[in-house]
Amino acid sequence: MGFRSKRMAALAFSGALISSSGAVAAPPEKGSTMPTYPCVGFDEPIRNDMNVAKGRVLPLRAKLAMEGGKFADMSVVKSPPKVRVFFVPESGPEVDRTDQIDVRDYGKGTSFVWDAEAHWKFDLGTLKFADTGKYRATLLSGDEAEYRVDPTCQVTFLLR
Repeated sequence: MGFRSKRMAALAFSGALISSSGAVAAPPEKGSTMPTYPCVGFDEPIRNDMNVAKGRVLPLRAKLAMEGGKFADMSVVKSPPKVRVFFVPESGPEVDRTDQIDVRDYGKGTSFVWDAEAHWKFDLGTLKFADTGKYRATLLSGDEAEYRVDPTCQVTFLLR
């Protein structure tokens, strides 16, 4: 099995592990030396379309997969992944609500933090979100000049 076949098999395997993304990994760009990590997660109890009471904390936990079955930790990724949150109205465009995030025990600003349990953590507090309705939270690269996250992890939830 050649390098390309092994890479595609690894991406297919890590894609099967992605529980809430549903996205498909894009092939690496020719000549690109920037690492791309598929996001694996978000772990339970997070699931798409869950009903969330205002004030509840959503424990976002994810891993960034590397070739060979290992995961990118703080020694590999110098700029921690970030979270971005959008309000998804019934009609009209999504509205960025990242500025309304209420950070709880894990997280710093909009950045995930690394923990000894081998994953990136962010406790997304919902208390400061002004609107009730559908939201989408997404894990993104902390520095797109350093690395890419593809596919990313995302979850939708209904805030009541």
